[in-house]
Amino acid sequence: MKIAKFFSLAIVAIGAAGLLFPSPARSAISLYDQNGVKADLTLEAGAGLFFNNDVNFGAGRFSDGKTSVQWQEGYFKPILDASYTTPRAGTFYGGLSYVATSTIGDGDGGDFSNDRPEAIESELGYIGWKSGQVFSSLGEDVVDISFGEQEFAIGDGFLIMDGAFDGADGAYWLAPHRSFDKTAILRLNTKPVRADLFYLKADGDYDDTELYGINFEYIHELGTAGVSLMDVTDSDGGGFYENRKGMKVFSVRAQGTPLANINQEELFLAFEYAQQSQGNRLDVDAKGWYGEAGYTFSQCAWTPTLSYRYAFFSGDRNPNDDQYEAFDPMFYGFSRGWGTHFMGEITGEYFLFNSNEKVNMVHLNLLPTDKLSIGALYYEFRLDQGNIFGTEVSGKKFADEVNLYADYSINDHLYVSGVFAWATPRTAAKEYTGGNDDSILFEVYAVMTF
Repeated sequence: MKIAKFFSLAIVAIGAAGLLFPSPARSAISLYDQNGVKADLTLEAGAGLFFNNDVNFGAGRFSDGKTSVQWQEGYFKPILDASYTTPRAGTFYGGLSYVATSTIGDGDGGDFSNDRPEAIESELGYIGWKSGQVFSSLGEDVVDISFGEQEFAIGDGFLIMDGAFDGADGAYWLAPHRSFDKTAILRLNTKPVRADLFYLKADGDYDDTELYGINFEYIHELGTAGVSLMDVTDSDGGGFYENRKGMKVFSVRAQGTPLANINQEELFLAFEYAQQSQGNRLDVDAKGWYGEAGYTFSQCAWTPTLSYRYAFFSGDRNPNDDQYEAFDPMFYGFSRGWGTHFMGEITGEYFLFNSNEKVNMVHLNLLPTDKLSIGALYYEFRLDQGNIFGTEVSGKKFADEVNLYADYSINDHLYVSGVFAWATPRTAAKEYTGGNDDSILFEVYAVMTF
């Protein structure tokens, strides 16, 4: 049976299970656990159904002119974890995973998956060692070193979290691939200071980007502060990310609950600032940052949380000169929930990708039960510079967007969610797409782990 046919059935099955029946409680399958040797198997499956009306604000998809598209995505992801804990020499560990992915139907409105891609590709293949009590005077597992294909994140994923683009292999939106193709990571876990020294290489979707970096963090009961330095040593020429080669990246960040020491954890603050410079092909001079404040009214019904975020990503003033001021979004990811750091289910997923934009976001989240979370996000999108990927536009207002969502955890193993998005084009979006209508997107998906 072809992958696409398999997932057409899997989508219906998981969707029905998520909406109608609780899943039986299951945990990772223990394959072996004796004499310090452990081997576990975890299975993860996801499926989603998507509908987008008035694609490109009514102008139709760039590839075929379709104004209404519907598609389905699915994946199956088995993960094998193994470890050997020695009496005196720490723990040796490793992981292995392949992921089957597929997109069927029309494909998404952004032309990332309209050719019905499907694939079975490697996701994890790494080995590592943790020091255990080898350096007991400094603490347990002070040293952790690993190599291979694996996930890696810095902070809340503003720059580094998702090492794969997913479009070419299917399941663009579900995005089950997150690992970097090649890594070498040294983690030093002293308290309250920790550090990461790392080498990362992404896949061909990211022009085979390679970089080296170092990350320091200070961890306090009130929050975490960090600083990172990165050097992009290579990226393929002629690709979308070719200006990365030779780029230097500096970032500083902090987030936490500054009033926690007076039994007041309702206030949450976060920010990150990143500066990008140098470059082999063009002279890079770009910056991006965000600031966020949220407050949880813990004594109110449904425990509402209201937050505001402003995000800025510089744009290129003149696409025809040898200066490059457009912020490179690097490998940002979905971390702290909706809006972090994919902003807007229409605008942020298919038009603007954390570069050349200014975003105001207001987010309200409610918890009717301990299993159900519902919320609404409002976004105002503006351009920093009057061009979109080099295409000049006369206005800088791009779009207003509202996202409504409901997330439901049926149990520890089955999670379902539904999202409704509505985006209204402004001057820049109308000029760029040629469309003049509001775009509507509906998404429902389920993820099962056992």
